Amino acid sequence: MCAHVFPHTDRVTAIDSIHAQHDQPSDRVPAKHGSRWEEGDFAVIMQACREGCGLEEIAVRLERTVQGLRGQLRRMLPAAERHLSPELVLPRLRQLERDGDYDWLAAMAERTVSPWERRREEKAERHERGIGALDDEDLLGIAQAVVDSTVRQSPELRRALSDELHRRELDGLVRRRALAAAETSVDSLVRDGWSYPGERYPSEWMFGD
Repeated sequence: MCAHVFPHTDRVTAIDSIHAQHDQPSDRVPAKHGSRWEEGDFAVIMQACREGCGLEEIAVRLERTVQGLRGQLRRMLPAAERHLSPELVLPRLRQLERDGDYDWLAAMAERTVSPWERRREEKAERHERGIGALDDEDLLGIAQAVVDSTVRQSPELRRALSDELHRRELDGLVRRRALAAAETSVDSLVRDGWSYPGERYPSEWMFGD
């Protein structure tokens, strides 16, 4: 049991132990300072959380420094909550323990996603919601519309289209379709021969001076 739930004599003993740690000379450190943290240390922490112990009391029990303890407490939170400020970590652990049978070992096994990984995941999600979610024909249709358009699209849109077409190996097909469409457009305007049927032009246009 921790100091604030001890009988009076035990309470004094626990408080004296905490004071003794603070009164140590600067060249003295707790016995286990710098040694590897073991599963048993974390089990002690959770037991202390159940008893309502404070940081100093837990550090004394573990024979470690308060600063070292703070760093390990954060590891015991679920990965999604490790951003909490230091003063909120221990209260949150107590709350998790009160709410049910908290699996702190499973929480410690959770890997924190790095900022780079998070950005990559967000980019993939945006991709799936946008151009990447289109089927091939819809993607080709948009690409053709961009090619034909007289309005200049944003560089971001053109780059996204280009990247997706390249990823699906549709670059060549877009090019062939665009060339075929251009030829069809020209053919509808310019016919073989000198003129459309029934049209008359001055002879000098056809044969020169």
